[in-house]
Amino acid sequence: MIQYLKESTFIVKDVIMQAWAVTRDNYFSIATFCFMLFITFSTSTFLAFFMGQLHIGVRVVMLIIFMILYCMVHLSLIKYIFKVLDSKDVQPQIIETLPTRNEIIRFLIGTLYFGLSIFFVGIALFPVLYILDFVLRLAVDAGLIDSFTQVGDVIVKIAVAIAVISIFFTFIRIIFFPFFIIDKGASPFESIKLSLATTKGNFIKLLYILITLVLIQVIVFGFFYWTLSGFNMISMFFNYDINSYVSLLAAIFSSFVVVPFTTSLFSVAYRKIMNEYKGEEHPDILHNII
Repeated sequence: MIQYLKESTFIVKDVIMQAWAVTRDNYFSIATFCFMLFITFSTSTFLAFFMGQLHIGVRVVMLIIFMILYCMVHLSLIKYIFKVLDSKDVQPQIIETLPTRNEIIRFLIGTLYFGLSIFFVGIALFPVLYILDFVLRLAVDAGLIDSFTQVGDVIVKIAVAIAVISIFFTFIRIIFFPFFIIDKGASPFESIKLSLATTKGNFIKLLYILITLVLIQVIVFGFFYWTLSGFNMISMFFNYDINSYVSLLAAIFSSFVVVPFTTSLFSVAYRKIMNEYKGEEHPDILHNII
């Protein structure tokens, strides 16, 4: 068990260091994609405040356009990092990373499957909550719990905890579906199956990577808010409130610091896992869920 943990820790460290190298050496190209993501998301959010009075058809068309644009940039970013990993001596051109129409459609459908997977996980939790409600009511009747109000509070807290853990588990298992669409040309449902298969034996490693990513984000945003507090002190001398720009600054900071490294991290992890994956070409979904 100790040897396994040492091996996993070494792999996580290797993934993090390689992702950092990719982000550092290609930051300006990656930041270009992140800038386009930021502009697309910000523009769609800004226009949402002014489209309330427009016809529903116009709003649907605008929503579809921004969704397609966002997907194009996101897939281009993944494809660019793959090209960097696969051809280290040749600097890829951004124009070479544009996704095809089929890739965009497959990604949109795969995203729908992703959302449905989360939804079905929530539906599957209902029997557990009914059983929990029944057990806790028995505890009330036995005098172990004072009132039904306490029962309700306990059920809500446990339900939230179970939902968060289940969604997090599902997220890790299906996280690689866009990479299979770009890298293997897989269909939406096939990409979900391949993601389940490749993450089945690597869940702990991916968990280490995500925990490391969360810690890095905590450090990065901690530095951001520490710096922001310094600007607040300076703004007091000029009688100018910068708090109204905090959300915008946080979005910019996240888009150009967190997103580049996060995308590189998952891309490198995908490459590492696929280099060791010896499973079936078309795995069965049921045998790879647990």
